[in-house]
Amino acid sequence: MVILVLVILIVLAAAVGGVVLLNKRQKQSVADANQVVPGTATRAPASWAGSHDPEARLHRRLRDAMTALRTANAIDDGTTIVLRAELEQAALAWDDRLVAIAALPAAPAREEQRGAATKAVQSIEDAVAQYVSATTQRTAADVSAGLTSARAQLDIEAEIRRSFETH
Repeated sequence: MVILVLVILIVLAAAVGGVVLLNKRQKQSVADANQVVPGTATRAPASWAGSHDPEARLHRRLRDAMTALRTANAIDDGTTIVLRAELEQAALAWDDRLVAIAALPAAPAREEQRGAATKAVQSIEDAVAQYVSATTQRTAADVSAGLTSARAQLDIEAEIRRSFETH
């Protein structure tokens, strides 16, 4: 009888341990999937993974753009590494701003800031598209032209960020 109770307790403890471990891994998986840049923590709440709020959708667009940036099969040189890093930093900066915008009370100022954030996210997406397109070109001239276009999109994002900071 004692052995049966011990076996039941061991099985029960193993089941509880398995559930706890599974829960921990699932939470970590959700947190990892929510990161805009892998390895860099985000302030975005986990609920944004499936939320239909405008800020949550913009967060996911940034995350998806950075995923496209990482999956580009590029031979990185000094120019592309710097541009890639600048794109990642811009995405992280706007992700933080989205969290701040979401915390604002509903007001015309919030809508104005959300509009600026939407333009900036679009600019980052366009820059990533130009980067990916450029790094898959066959000639150095085409690569250079594409990277110049990506840089121009990043400059637009920087201008939006500067105007955002003056408000």
